[in-house]
Amino acid sequence: MKVEIIKRETIFKGFFTLEKAKLRFEKFDNSMSEQVSRLNVYRGDAVSVLLYNSVKKTLLFVKQFRYPIFTVEPENAWTLEAVAGSIENDHTPVETAVKEVEEEVGYKLAPHQLEYIGKCYPSPGGTSERIYLYIADIAGCYRTNGGGGLDHEAEDIQVVELSYKETLDRIKSFDLCDAKTLISLSRFKSIVETVSP
Repeated sequence: MKVEIIKRETIFKGFFTLEKAKLRFEKFDNSMSEQVSRLNVYRGDAVSVLLYNSVKKTLLFVKQFRYPIFTVEPENAWTLEAVAGSIENDHTPVETAVKEVEEEVGYKLAPHQLEYIGKCYPSPGGTSERIYLYIADIAGCYRTNGGGGLDHEAEDIQVVELSYKETLDRIKSFDLCDAKTLISLSRFKSIVETVSP
């Protein structure tokens, strides 16, 4: 299907870039749409790693303050999430995932320990960000530090370990509401059910 870009302009450039475009796109009846304006928040891509311990039957999450959530639901601004981070400086998704796991929860993973389970677009109507999703078993892994994030990035991260049942209870009570984490948990659940006797 075709897209005709008529004009593009950068409205803001900082931590993210806000772009405005005037365009026409091919409709499902094969005709072209009228000219429309669309916005795109470009903030690059990211990774997410859902960590689990196959021996203890637990999952490891990070809890941290999220200002955008604070603006709409102050009581839910400290979110429980899978480890995640932006891909920077020409690093690969796998390199970024390994780095973020060590920074946020303190575990040193080898690249081969990461299992790729897909990608998602968290808000395709507003941002081009892709999140590459991984899971990793930390049973028997070496812990280099206590995690918590980086001071120079003003991160204040709490590491939270929950049993499989506690995690399911948090989902049922809507205490877990981060999209990338829920998608990863859904995939993880199907993998566990497939390999369980």
